[in-house]
Amino acid sequence: MKGVYFFAGEAAGNLHLYTTHPLLADDQHWNSDPASRNRVMARIAAAHANTVVMSYWGDMPKWSPMALDGSSLPGVLGAAEVNGLVIMPAIEGGSDPKNPRTRQWQFATDFPSPSVHGQIAPGLIARIGRLFRLFHDKMHLWAQLYDHAGEPRYAVQLLHVWSSLPETTDAAFAAAFTHVAKLVEEAFGIRVGFCLDVIGLQPGFMASPHGTGADLRAEPAVLAINGFQSEVFSDKVLTGPKMGPPVDNNASNLETLADWKRSALLDWAATGIPVLLDVSNGMDGRYVWREVGSGFWGDNRDYTEDRWRNWVSQLKGPAIAGITVDTWNGYTEGYAAVPSFEHGDVVTRWLADLLEPDPRHYSHMHYRSGAATHRVYGAICQKWVSLGADRGFGFPTSDEIPALDGRVSYFSDDPSLPQTPNKAIYWSEPTGAHEIHGWIARTYWDLPDQSRLGLPIDDQSTTGIGAISRFARGTIEWFPGQDHGHITYSP
Repeated sequence: MKGVYFFAGEAAGNLHLYTTHPLLADDQHWNSDPASRNRVMARIAAAHANTVVMSYWGDMPKWSPMALDGSSLPGVLGAAEVNGLVIMPAIEGGSDPKNPRTRQWQFATDFPSPSVHGQIAPGLIARIGRLFRLFHDKMHLWAQLYDHAGEPRYAVQLLHVWSSLPETTDAAFAAAFTHVAKLVEEAFGIRVGFCLDVIGLQPGFMASPHGTGADLRAEPAVLAINGFQSEVFSDKVLTGPKMGPPVDNNASNLETLADWKRSALLDWAATGIPVLLDVSNGMDGRYVWREVGSGFWGDNRDYTEDRWRNWVSQLKGPAIAGITVDTWNGYTEGYAAVPSFEHGDVVTRWLADLLEPDPRHYSHMHYRSGAATHRVYGAICQKWVSLGADRGFGFPTSDEIPALDGRVSYFSDDPSLPQTPNKAIYWSEPTGAHEIHGWIARTYWDLPDQSRLGLPIDDQSTTGIGAISRFARGTIEWFPGQDHGHITYSP
């Protein structure tokens, strides 16, 4: 699955909260110009997405970044169908204490315990019923994912999944998803499953991979873990004071956020539950979250920042079952993927580079100064990521090219010489992927005939007083004080 969050409807009365401003009229006047719907969806399809994760922000239209009318949701379906896309609907709660007469609902107060005539999660079931009525004559457009028994289920994304109900246990919380799915099947005749945006920092029950993972893994109605800006719900974001200036997390905190995200994803993947990687080009809530204190990272109102988009891209690989992008048109928090006045088409181009390969494979297009440079993929990318990628090994300075009977990608860890490699990773089927660097790499590159040594057969390692790399037909050793390595050919 390659999904993109999309908020149906027109630009609403919150333009003063935007930190990213769309360039194209289509992205603000989606309903008043119905022809724009197809153009918007055509751009999403051109970015290599196959699924539109459709959100309308629960029962709270005034919270939505887009104003809804009677054509909004059916319009999404029609435009998606024309462009060969399917829809995974997202359900989000909403509450407004200042307007108690407004219809309100929160997942956390509805799930998992019985609350009305012994029925479990009645509000959630009612909302799935609304989706069924929306899709009833277009069920082929409702995205289906396979459960762990290999059976297809209509997928529903649940945002902000936790429970404020007392005495909720891991087992009861997990089992309730399958219970809800059975009640939905009885009521509407469709088999649904759920992608869960499990979040932390809440005052009640929070699912965790170590505590709840095994129970969730056993439930067929739990299709995947799929966060939405999951790092927001860590304890790692630095924010400013209420009504005060925001904190630039790019300055000193970006690696902490990236490390938390990698660890959280891998912890969930280790449970055996499929994990959909949630990605964005950044976050900028300086206006939306000013009343509680705000921060920003990645691309933002002030400047373009490549590191965050590079680091989330490097999370792709076999531990990931799919990908969702947050979001296509989420302007108010500054992570829109559409062309914008702030970033031109940088984010849209990055999105296409991100989504083009299968997200279950190692494949990364590296960005510098808002521009694509070189793609690293396959076994070389796997090795590069294991060495720390651009943070631990260096950034790519070449595409993957032929080398003897294998392949090679070149890298540099010197930002002052961005086109001058001082490292490389070589791969062939017999030897695998291995790196060389420093004087050993220079010695190898200076050989008039590298085939005499062949490709490296293990990573460069230190010895008691120097370093050594082993090749298919010999070794190169280097000792401190020397400006070249010593070559020994195998007999």
